[in-house]
Amino acid sequence: MPNKRLLFISTGILLVTTFIVGMFGVVPLPEYDSITEDSNFEGKVIYHVEVQTKNIIPPAPDILDSCILYVDLSEKPIEEKKIICNSDLYDYSYDIYFYDAEIYQEDSILLRYWDSQSDNEQKALLVNIDTGQVTDQISLNFSNYENNQMNVYGEKLIEPWDTSDYETRLIGIYYVNRTETIEVFSSKAPTNYYYESLHWSPDGNSIIAGDSENNLIIFSKDKTSKPAQIDFENLQIEMFDDDRRVLIGVLGWTN
Repeated sequence: MPNKRLLFISTGILLVTTFIVGMFGVVPLPEYDSITEDSNFEGKVIYHVEVQTKNIIPPAPDILDSCILYVDLSEKPIEEKKIICNSDLYDYSYDIYFYDAEIYQEDSILLRYWDSQSDNEQKALLVNIDTGQVTDQISLNFSNYENNQMNVYGEKLIEPWDTSDYETRLIGIYYVNRTETIEVFSSKAPTNYYYESLHWSPDGNSIIAGDSENNLIIFSKDKTSKPAQIDFENLQIEMFDDDRRVLIGVLGWTN
């Protein structure tokens, strides 16, 4: 008798699950073209990744390092290159804020930290994008810098969290000009899929975004081309071969 009861319960669960899947369906990931050698994008896309262990047993994963990397879209083939990692900067501080990293005056990365060895003052390191070398140390106040999402035409990107509808599983890329909100891209997607870290291209005609699948996606503002994906799996540099890296955010797109 208990076995029959368990069989009925299992059958009931299966039927309910089948009904729910049939009603709501399984939503696939959005589809994108791939960046190819024929793509005519220019400039460097700079982004922050964390290098993590591949362990699946809690409390893993452990964060091994934080790094700022870039891909130069002007070069063919596109290759991922390292600018700087946290482990390169232990002579300056063990507590550098890679989460607050930003592009500074087009040619440098600004990294904030507390200088506990002197007067406990907040400072910043300037790292040259091309050479990966620290070029300066400056005193800094948080209020001195602001990341704005406006392009050369005065158009402003809208945060993806403000336009996504997770009940209907719709996500999208939008911006506003002086009079209206304009849709660049919209798609159905799984509830755990999202965009983040949107930035304009230097010419203001394209948008770069990171996604929850560790990819970089380029969108055409005027929909003159389909969204194109830069896949981490095809770019991963040798220093990360044995570890898992996670895209934390895009710093920007420079000339």
